[in-house]
Amino acid sequence: MNKEIIFERINLAVDNMIRSQIIDRLDANSGRTLRDYNARTGMKVYSGNWCTGIFMACLLAMYKRTGKAEYLDRAEHAGHYIMSLQYLDSRDQRHYGMFRETTPQSEECLPRDAVTAAWCLVWLYEATGKAEYLDRAILFAEWHLKYGMTDGWPLYAVFTAPTNTNYYTKGSFQSGTGLFYYDLFLHTDDPRYIEFGLKPIADQYIEKFFREDGGIICEIGIFNGKEQIRTSKDSVELAMHAFNDDFGNQMLMAASDLFEDDKYRAQARKFAHWLVRHQSADGNFFNGVKYVTSAVPQALMYFDELGRYYNDQVLLDAAERTFKKLLDMQILESDDPCLYGAFEGMPYSSEDDPRRCTQARTNAYSIISLFKVEGRIKDFWLGGEHNKKFIDPIFVYNAQNPYPFKY
Repeated sequence: MNKEIIFERINLAVDNMIRSQIIDRLDANSGRTLRDYNARTGMKVYSGNWCTGIFMACLLAMYKRTGKAEYLDRAEHAGHYIMSLQYLDSRDQRHYGMFRETTPQSEECLPRDAVTAAWCLVWLYEATGKAEYLDRAILFAEWHLKYGMTDGWPLYAVFTAPTNTNYYTKGSFQSGTGLFYYDLFLHTDDPRYIEFGLKPIADQYIEKFFREDGGIICEIGIFNGKEQIRTSKDSVELAMHAFNDDFGNQMLMAASDLFEDDKYRAQARKFAHWLVRHQSADGNFFNGVKYVTSAVPQALMYFDELGRYYNDQVLLDAAERTFKKLLDMQILESDDPCLYGAFEGMPYSSEDDPRRCTQARTNAYSIISLFKVEGRIKDFWLGGEHNKKFIDPIFVYNAQNPYPFKY
């Protein structure tokens, strides 16, 4: 992989997302960027909780990489939009602290989406030192542990409207939630976030959500533990989560490092080999309906990191192929400011050209993946080889370096 060109490509992609960010204190959308754009139809949909958060992750990475204050300022605008989504009516403890899905009027919360909203506030706290950002993330975590999870796994959807009931299905895409709890633990020193957050999610993921061949089981019944297969057009099977697990296998790598147990990373490697076997000849992933473009950057992350960790030539070769595909996916020939610098999206219909539609998921995941492959910034979200490992302070303080007692 030619790492010399990576930052140039990242820069173009971040500029694309910034061009669409709303910065206007008189506009209730201030802080949001485009979630979906279709040049054929002119459709524009702006980001809700998790897409604004994943956008913020890109901005904070750029701030770490360049030191330019503009990126931090933009990230704080995004963070304030996310804070406007937090449910803060203390009379209603069942929802107090969660993040609404899209706007302050939304009646639904998808806990996995809301996790990314809270997670980004942890990173914003890390970048700024402003306590409110961490306080908001903790408030969410306390709600999530008590009301947003059942049997050690996040709920599918929670509704505030009394006319709606929650969705309880266990979705594989919830697995990345464990990384939020890991990062929150590092910034709070509260081990509950490992005991009741990361640990049960990591264990259930490897025990219940993988087939023998390494493929992912997308949905499991909340109480019966059986695989569920839906055929509706919006089901995860017909969408993308068999290929794009929203960082679940990155969570397994972090779990292996923390627990010093290779069983988690070994499962991630097994899934990576499954991805290799199911990758299209052009480097994309096809689910029988349309290409799953967001799986390309995630696959690159897994192929690269796991390939080097295990010295696995199959994965290293796949990383080279996937890196080329990801760069080819970037739209550099358009004079449309909403397209230029972005990455191909998943077509909305058979009439759509993938190079004329984009989604924040693929754009942000591509930026994150390229940052990880470049390897130039430390203590970057998603864990991995460039981040400090947890060390119990008992091994840090000793006779030569005593704990700083004062009173």
